Amino acid sequence: MYDAVTNNLLIREWLNGSLFPLCGNLAFIILVFLLHSYRYRDQLSWWKMPGVPTGCALFWVFSMETVRAGWIWWILREHNDGHPVEDWVREISNYSFIFAATMLAAMILRCTYLWSPPRWRKFFWQYSAISTLVFLLISHYS
Repeated sequence: MYDAVTNNLLIREWLNGSLFPLCGNLAFIILVFLLHSYRYRDQLSWWKMPGVPTGCALFWVFSMETVRAGWIWWILREHNDGHPVEDWVREISNYSFIFAATMLAAMILRCTYLWSPPRWRKFFWQYSAISTLVFLLISHYS
């Protein structure tokens, strides 16, 4: 156990290894909820049913976190086992990271909109987007 504490890469492998199935399972459960609510929708449009907009956003959040955690777990496992990370793994994981991070950012903005009080929705998600952009610009140019 002491090795796990001193070896940061091993801790990161374990944490991402635990997030991979946990987030994947949660994304699946949310998908089952969404399919069930679609199948048994009433006169309301499906999108306006309670929980559906939040469920859609959270489905994407946890699906993309599954992608991110899975690739990081695989790369760290290879590294910790002393194996070189294959070029094709590196290339596919880079594209996956970019896609997952883009979707996560978009869905977190969507969650910001959904969970903000109606009167402040427009302000909060725009503030979040602008403050994130400013943070990235300042951190890049400083």
